[in-house]
Amino acid sequence: MDRFNIAGAGHIWAVVPVKKFSLAKQRLSPMLSEQERSKLVRTMLADVLGALRAARGLSGIVVVTSDAQAAKMAALFDAQVIPEDNATNLNGAVQCGLDELVKIGAGALVVPADIPFATADDYAEIIDALKRYPVVLASAISDGGTNALAMRAADLVAPCFGEDSFARHRMSARAKGLQVGIVQSEGLGRDIDNVDDIIASRRVKRRSSTSAFFEEIELITRIGLDALPVAARYI
Repeated sequence: MDRFNIAGAGHIWAVVPVKKFSLAKQRLSPMLSEQERSKLVRTMLADVLGALRAARGLSGIVVVTSDAQAAKMAALFDAQVIPEDNATNLNGAVQCGLDELVKIGAGALVVPADIPFATADDYAEIIDALKRYPVVLASAISDGGTNALAMRAADLVAPCFGEDSFARHRMSARAKGLQVGIVQSEGLGRDIDNVDDIIASRRVKRRSSTSAFFEEIELITRIGLDALPVAARYI
């Protein structure tokens, strides 16, 4: 499509599906107010888009969303926006983005909007791995999900994100005779879905706007970790 300035084989675009801010992270509602959850998802999205924009070898970013605020944020990071109007779930939204990339013959790097500790170097490593493998995956540490799905061509593997999707994506690729590369790092592996994820994220050395937000709202005190011995706070 003419909305994309760079197309063709060898070009890799990121696809980031973004749920309506008001509906995101409901599992954190016992700990965070609606306003805080909204700020959290905005902050995580900014971390993700910032790292992607700085990633070596990435041709551009596509944000798939029906949220007006998310679309405005995407523009700040020079990302293209695809309306999510006809998508009914996460995988439908991802497929909307992939379909656009298929039209221009580009490859894809699909990442969720809630992995705020992944770095530009993490994404560059995935893109470099695509030179050796047609499909590259990164798993979520907490639930066996997929925190990155990269493909030389955007239609090599159908998206099936969710719990245990890492194994499903890998099996789907291998069923087509495609070799699968695996890239993993602490930043790529840590997503934020629940309180346990927030606690686990304290192990990540990389500082981000998201970790600063957790400090701003004194989340550790709310969770009660400050009452534990220091060593136990990172278990």
